[in-house]
Amino acid sequence: MAEENKLIQKMQDEQKVIDLEYNLVCDFIKLRNELGLTQQEMAKEAHVVREMIAVIENRKKHPQINTLIKILEPFGYTLSITNIKDNDLSKNIGD
Repeated sequence: MAEENKLIQKMQDEQKVIDLEYNLVCDFIKLRNELGLTQQEMAKEAHVVREMIAVIENRKKHPQINTLIKILEPFGYTLSITNIKDNDLSKNIGD
């Protein structure tokens, strides 16, 4: 039974990470849309290839933190550390 509880806890922890990543990607897409930019336009402004934006938005790979910052900075945004308990994950950029 203890082994089953450990497995359940591990699955719950993994789901939390998946949810956080999903919310980050949703915020990223929402920001791009609110700025009225195509993937190509965002990529050009951030000096990355369009495929990098697509990879992030399609969750094909986990982007490095410095890559996200490089993309967000030209638009006046950055990443920050937020207390999960204080963060309402249902709130997104622009709400």
